[in-house]
Amino acid sequence: MENTDKLHGLWFLCFATMKRLFFIGLLLFVVLMSACSKHVTPPPPEEDMLYRVECFYPNHPDSAMQILDTLNLSVLSEKERAHYCLVRMWVKELKNQYDSEVDSLLQVAENYFVGSRDKYYETMTLLSLARLNLFKGGTRQTVLDYRQKAMQSIELCQHVDERLLRYSEPPIGEQEKIDKVKYAIHQKLGMSYGSTGYHKESIEHLKAAQNYYAETQNHKEYMVCTFPLGMSYLALEEYDSCLVCFQNGLHDAQIYGSINDCVFYYSCLSIYCMQRVEKQAFSNEEEREGLLRRMIAESRKGLALLGDTIESIYKKGLVENLAEAYYELHQYDSCIYYGTQAYEMPDRHEQGGLLYKWLFYSYRALDDNEKASFFAEKLIVAQQEEIENKQSVAEVKGEYEKQMEVNKVQAEQQIRRYRLYLWIALLLAVLLAVIVLVLRYRKAKELEVLRSREAQQKLQLELDHAAQHSMQLLQQRALAIYQSDQDDKLKRILDAFDSAYPQAVENLKKDHPDLSETERQLALLNLLRFRSKEEADLLGLSENTVRKYRSNLRKKLDSDAFSTFGG
Repeated sequence: MENTDKLHGLWFLCFATMKRLFFIGLLLFVVLMSACSKHVTPPPPEEDMLYRVECFYPNHPDSAMQILDTLNLSVLSEKERAHYCLVRMWVKELKNQYDSEVDSLLQVAENYFVGSRDKYYETMTLLSLARLNLFKGGTRQTVLDYRQKAMQSIELCQHVDERLLRYSEPPIGEQEKIDKVKYAIHQKLGMSYGSTGYHKESIEHLKAAQNYYAETQNHKEYMVCTFPLGMSYLALEEYDSCLVCFQNGLHDAQIYGSINDCVFYYSCLSIYCMQRVEKQAFSNEEEREGLLRRMIAESRKGLALLGDTIESIYKKGLVENLAEAYYELHQYDSCIYYGTQAYEMPDRHEQGGLLYKWLFYSYRALDDNEKASFFAEKLIVAQQEEIENKQSVAEVKGEYEKQMEVNKVQAEQQIRRYRLYLWIALLLAVLLAVIVLVLRYRKAKELEVLRSREAQQKLQLELDHAAQHSMQLLQQRALAIYQSDQDDKLKRILDAFDSAYPQAVENLKKDHPDLSETERQLALLNLLRFRSKEEADLLGLSENTVRKYRSNLRKKLDSDAFSTFGG
């Protein structure tokens, strides 16, 4: 009970000490935080202006460049200098100022942001690298890789600088800003996949972007997604889905009154008909002729909207579509009429050797050998160029597939490494738990042994104290009997001893059978602290005889009578 009270007291003392230390630590933390808050240096105004420029430069590139030229870069942090290079590159890009400075600016931004913890500007840097490679005629594989990395980065982005959100017009929420960039990347990735022949992946990304733009009512970007999505459906020969895409695009263009967009989607519908004819996706000749007639009708609707506009980028495509449709219908005069117009137009949306093929066969059908020979030469050159282009595309596609395989292997290796690290961590955790349990068990056992020893010591002390007290009482009683006037004092003393310690005499006889009765009685009297004279009086012997008995007892017992009694 006493040890339990001590243990409780110890725990209370530890708790009180920990409580004091906690409050002292809390006080120090508050003092340090207040001290730090007093010495936090506000960002320089150049940083604030840099975020303002980033928000308004798309509408005012000239003013943005003037402000950037006047900013003091020496007060900017390393991150904000990289940010400055990125914004300046965007402004020059918008102004079509592609010079050596653009490369150096983008290099600074790439060195800082790519691989950094700022995932928003890492994403923007990767997108800028993709655009610059696209402008410089880089491989489609490189552009696609940058856009894939940008998607991975924006997926990890959880924070955008508050100033960028506040200075946007109108102000925008953090998640809204991240989503805006994310689905723009979906759109770009869909286009990249479509251009490299991966149309299923293209549809996946374009549909995600289109759904987002439909929810946010961004009709302009929604329409941008419609065409590549329709072309991917067309490449996969999903004609119904393709037709729905192009019709929806035409419907939206008509609602918003955009003549160029209407013309564009009339051209798309014409291409849809042409592809079905070329792929022989029709059930009979009547349906084929119907597709060609619709191709002519859609192309003429587009040309009617353009009128006499020569500058339109879609006009030559519509005229070429008419030339092809009439060629397939064997109306060679009309084919030559529209084909000649397309040939004489500026080189926009050139159909390669197809236009030369239609004109060659049309002139030959009408027996105009001179014109037929002219376009035959053009056709041969175009076919050679087309073969070279196909080889280039095949090389790019093969390179992309190899890169995708390498990426897949690397991803699998990384997953295996993560699993290995996880198993190691689990094993270490289990090992640590086992060690903690063993230590706690050993500590509990040691505490249990300690408590048992303490209890045994306490019990032994109590027993020793009781034995000592009992012996004192017996000695007092024996002395009282000796001092009384009663008869048979020795017998009464021995009876009292035997009553208090019933096994003592038997133990003495068993351990020392060579002792005589007188020697045993003398040993017991000696244990009761009688003097030699008193022992002689009780035994009826002289003192010298008692001393001789005592000497013999020491030799026989090798110890005092108390040890014999204790045994």
